Amino acid sequence: MKLFSLTIVFFGALLSNCQEQVQSSDVQKIEFGTSFGMCAGYCVQTLTVTEGHVSKTVTPRVNQNLEEKTCQQSYQEFNSLMSGIDTQEFLALDETIGCPDCADGGAEWIEITTPEGSKKVTYEFGKEPEAVKSIIEELRVLYAELGECE
Repeated sequence: MKLFSLTIVFFGALLSNCQEQVQSSDVQKIEFGTSFGMCAGYCVQTLTVTEGHVSKTVTPRVNQNLEEKTCQQSYQEFNSLMSGIDTQEFLALDETIGCPDCADGGAEWIEITTPEGSKKVTYEFGKEPEAVKSIIEELRVLYAELGECE
């Protein structure tokens, strides 16, 4: 509860600062991922995008005889990608939306890091909030382009 309160104060301060609003150009990193609680194989998948670089990591469940795998490539469209998100609208989102991974429906999340800190929003798999819908669609395409990470 204490962490939640501190997070509310931190992001409240970010949102109430009228002179210095977070712009999409301030974003240093964006991460997108999926997870499934009742899963065999690679159950957690993460895509990390920074200026000039994109990587994908797939992680198996604990106690499985699988190795974590990562693949990466150069990525020069970071600024273009970030122009598709309203960071103020993103910061206003709740940290958890709906019931992520309830009844093994899976969860998705997006985390944006700026010089002021980071914020992560987790939601039900395939039910992204309208505020991030266009960027999530682009991140899914990037994720698919990286393939199986063999």
